[in-house]
Amino acid sequence: KWCRGPIYCTALTARLVKMLLSIDSAYVCPLELDTEYVIDGVKVTFLEANHCPGAALIHFRLSDGKTYLHTGDFRASKSMQLHPLLQTGRISLLYLDTTYCNPKYKFPPQEDVIDFVVRTAQRYLKKQPKTLIVVGAYSIGKENVYLAISQALEVPIYTDASRRRILHSFGWPDLSKRISSCNQSSPLHVLPLASLQHENLKKYLETLDQRFLAVLAFRPTGWTFSEAAGKELDLIKPSSRGRVTIYGVPYSEHSSFSELRDFLKFLRPQKVIPTVNVGNAANRDKMQAYFREWLKST
Repeated sequence: KWCRGPIYCTALTARLVKMLLSIDSAYVCPLELDTEYVIDGVKVTFLEANHCPGAALIHFRLSDGKTYLHTGDFRASKSMQLHPLLQTGRISLLYLDTTYCNPKYKFPPQEDVIDFVVRTAQRYLKKQPKTLIVVGAYSIGKENVYLAISQALEVPIYTDASRRRILHSFGWPDLSKRISSCNQSSPLHVLPLASLQHENLKKYLETLDQRFLAVLAFRPTGWTFSEAAGKELDLIKPSSRGRVTIYGVPYSEHSSFSELRDFLKFLRPQKVIPTVNVGNAANRDKMQAYFREWLKST
C-alpha cells in the first residue's frame, strides 16, 4: 500500500496507476503536458516523450536558475527541438535514456516501419484470406502499430480482458471503438510480446477452431534490428515454420544512436547522466566519450 507521498504523473498515467496498482487517489497528482507547475519551490513541466502512452520528459527549473531534464524512456524527434522550453536557456543536467546508445542501432522512422507492417499484412491476406495477424506488445506500448493495421484493413482489434481495460482507460476514441472481446470476429489479435514463439502461435491457432489457417506475427521492438537489413525494411527475413510466420520489425519507442546524437547537439547540456546500460564502468565510459564528442562539435 503506497503511503510515501504524492506521485506526480501525466493524467493518463494517473488513471493507470490507480487502476492497475490500486494507489489511493489522494496520493496521485496528475499534471497536464506543457503546463508549468510549482512544486516545493521548483518549476516543473511535463513534455511529450514520444514513447508509450502517458510517458513524459520532465523539465525542472530550480530557484537558483539551474535546469534539469529527465527524459525517462523516450524517442527523440525533431519536433522536440521546437518546444519553447528546450529552445530557451541551457540545460544544466540531463538524465538521458541510453537504451540504444550504440552506433549499430540505426532505426528507420516509426512511420516507415508501420507502413511496412501494413503492406506485409495486406500481402499475406491477399495470398491467404484466412490469415490471422498477430501483433506482440507489452502491457502498454506499440498501440500505433496495431491501430494502423486495424485502420488499413478495416477490422476490429481483439485483445484479452486485461489489455482491453488498459486500452479503454487511455481515452482514445478511435482506438476504443475498434477493440473487440471476440477472438473469432477479427483477423487482428494482440498478444504479449514474449509469447510470440512458433510453438506458442501454433497452439494458439489451434484454439480458434479452424477460423484461421495461418498466422502472420509481428514483433515490433528495436531489439529485432538487424545491421544486415539496416533501414531497408524489405530486406527483413521472416522466420517461417509450418503455418506460422514471424517478422521482427525495428519499431522502437526509444531513440536510435543518431537521434540521441542530434538531441544532445541541439540541447547542449552542461552535464549528461546516462540512465540505461550503466551497470559497468566500460559502458559508462564509452557513452561519456560519445557525449563529449557530440558536444565538442556544437
